[in-house]
Amino acid sequence: MMRLLLLVLVLAAPVAAQHAHHAHAAATLDSVQVAFLADATHALAAFADPADALAAGFRPLGPDMPHMGQHWVHPGRAVGRAFDAAEPSMLTYLPVDGRQVLTGAAWTIPIRAGEAPPDFPWPGAWHAHAGRLMDEAFGLVPHGVREADRPRLAMLHAWTGIENPDGVFTADNWALPFARAGVPVPHHVTPEAGRAVALAAGYLPFYREAVVRAAAPPPDVLARIEAAFAHRAASVRALIAAERVPDVEALAAEWARLGAEVEAVAPDAWPRLAGLFGAQGHTGTHAIAEGD
Repeated sequence: MMRLLLLVLVLAAPVAAQHAHHAHAAATLDSVQVAFLADATHALAAFADPADALAAGFRPLGPDMPHMGQHWVHPGRAVGRAFDAAEPSMLTYLPVDGRQVLTGAAWTIPIRAGEAPPDFPWPGAWHAHAGRLMDEAFGLVPHGVREADRPRLAMLHAWTGIENPDGVFTADNWALPFARAGVPVPHHVTPEAGRAVALAAGYLPFYREAVVRAAAPPPDVLARIEAAFAHRAASVRALIAAERVPDVEALAAEWARLGAEVEAVAPDAWPRLAGLFGAQGHTGTHAIAEGD
């Protein structure tokens, strides 16, 4: 457990966690969930300005991710086991038009091997991180590790600032790239459509880093991959400029075309890059091994 907590507390390192896309429908909330969100929203009003978050002890943690924005962690709360709506462990911010917009918050609880996260707001709403956080940030985690067998950090998100079409407590918020790009958010957003919009919303450096970390392609191959990303970003910009509300299926098709283009220009690297184009995020189940 201490190894995981130390990873969480290394604030100077550019680390964060990639989250699973939980497709929990945006169901009607019960009175307890509504009260929790009301308390959280009231507490979060104090942190609309990131300077106030800094003064309160929060610190930026890791990269700005297309589906999450950037996490700001409060070290003392992140490793505690208290769960209070008014005292989140993390804040999430998104750069929009040159300023940081508070999009919501997250609560964390360290849990032991064999221990389950809380059932609130419903069983399965929490997700767990149990590996090297930089790898998780860019989706570089293997499958098949049983989370319950590892000490891990359970996390619950609530999107109080920018509505998540998949539900306020759903971890991944693919409305964020639309907000950053300054275009209306469709009623339903798929991960593929969100990833496509992210191409036109300033996330090309994030994707470049993901490619480098996943496949470490030689310079000439990396240049071809970057050209494919840039070309598809231009196509996405044209697409969203032509529609009052972006067409989700058309955007998803752009992301699929990008995957095909990357496979064509970098066939040797593709087996290590294919996961970056999957419809689902990774769950962060990489084991904490000696030497990590």
